[in-house]
Amino acid sequence: MNATRARRRQRGRRVASLAVDALIALAALGPILWGLSTSLKPAPAILAYPPEFIPSEPTLEHYALLFRTGIHRFVLNSIVVSAISVVLSLAMGSLAAYALARLDFRGRSALMFATVALMSIPLPSVLVPTFMLLANVNLTNSLVGLGLLYTAYQLPIVVWMLYGYFGTLPIELERAAMIDGCSRLRTLRKIVLPLSGPGLVAAGLFVLTFAWNDFVVAVAMVSAEEAKTLPVAIYGYLGFYGREWGPLTASAMLSILPVIAVFVAFQRFFLSGMTGGGVKG
Repeated sequence: MNATRARRRQRGRRVASLAVDALIALAALGPILWGLSTSLKPAPAILAYPPEFIPSEPTLEHYALLFRTGIHRFVLNSIVVSAISVVLSLAMGSLAAYALARLDFRGRSALMFATVALMSIPLPSVLVPTFMLLANVNLTNSLVGLGLLYTAYQLPIVVWMLYGYFGTLPIELERAAMIDGCSRLRTLRKIVLPLSGPGLVAAGLFVLTFAWNDFVVAVAMVSAEEAKTLPVAIYGYLGFYGREWGPLTASAMLSILPVIAVFVAFQRFFLSGMTGGGVKG
């Protein structure tokens, strides 16, 4: 009898947990799914009552309109800026994180403290000095300048994440490689980085999310039409299209869905990278 009650309580807790998870997922995904549905509806059906969640006559007319007006240029700009940011952040961040995790030198603790402190600096507080810096080196209205700026902003969190992940790797493998004649850099390239794929993916996804979705920095640093990224272009569409919900939701989906697709594709590596860096002993 007691065992039966225990099984019922366990089953009830499981059902309650699933119900809570479903509500959280619905709250998080509901607006995205509704926006996707709206972007696929013909213009007359968007404001129809009662509304249709699944369009009876789906259409890509709103996406076609966006590409006719040149939104692909802004998508390409966001891809370029994001690629620059991810590659540079991982390249420099892995070197810095490996030095902090494996080398014993004076000021190591101070550097780690500075890294954590830089992560907590509010972004708006540094917009003016960074704009002046980019203006002095003629990198405003430049995709390269924007990529370098995103790299600088995200480098502390990349160093912090990779430092934690490198600390979980067995140091005996590196010592064995150096006994065989490998230098520090070759050990990092041949041993540490291949074993750190999940950590690199997790750090890269953080940088990608910031670079792809950023609006505040991009709108402050870029005014030339040819250098605008996708979030800035979408803001311009708010005034251009007014309350035309079809093109607005279609542009929002072009901004959201690529990042979701990348996260889904690398979900396994992202989760193991996050948990791997959190069990350092």
